[in-house]
Amino acid sequence: MTKVLIVSDNHGDRAILERLVAGWKAKVDLMIHCGDSEIPSQDPLMQSFVRVAGNNDWHLGYAPDQLVLVGGARILVTHGHHYGVGSSMTPLMLKGESTGAEIVCFGHTHQLFATVERGMLMVNPGSISLPRGQFAALGGTFAVVTVTPQMFTVDFYDRDSHRQPKLHQEFSREERAHD
Repeated sequence: MTKVLIVSDNHGDRAILERLVAGWKAKVDLMIHCGDSEIPSQDPLMQSFVRVAGNNDWHLGYAPDQLVLVGGARILVTHGHHYGVGSSMTPLMLKGESTGAEIVCFGHTHQLFATVERGMLMVNPGSISLPRGQFAALGGTFAVVTVTPQMFTVDFYDRDSHRQPKLHQEFSREERAHD
């Protein structure tokens, strides 16, 4: 079993990332930041994360995308703005397929989201600091994905690390094998 924490769009809110690192680093196998940290890539705090550039990080030394392998799952990490995620998921799905990703993590929209499309788990953790959409009242969210050979489990948490049980989702990895 592998656990991956995914966060995005803190927009300079350093304190929340410090809290996540302090509270979660020992509990997960990997921490991912999907961009718009507005913190330089060389900052020691950001070394705790696999990280990418958001549309507000263009000058901070981040790559636009990263591909990582953890727990037997290939994960594509991006912010999403280069793929137009605010209007369509198709370009990002095509990018995920071209890399062989099983999980695609992105941000940009500030709205939490998890689904399986074309055999890939697509996850947007929402914005930890400036949430939008249906779950904005939670005050900011991040996601923890648990990977097993059979399943992806997605749990969303608020800024105080309280799990949101109504947002719990489970997706079979078997679906990918049949695509």
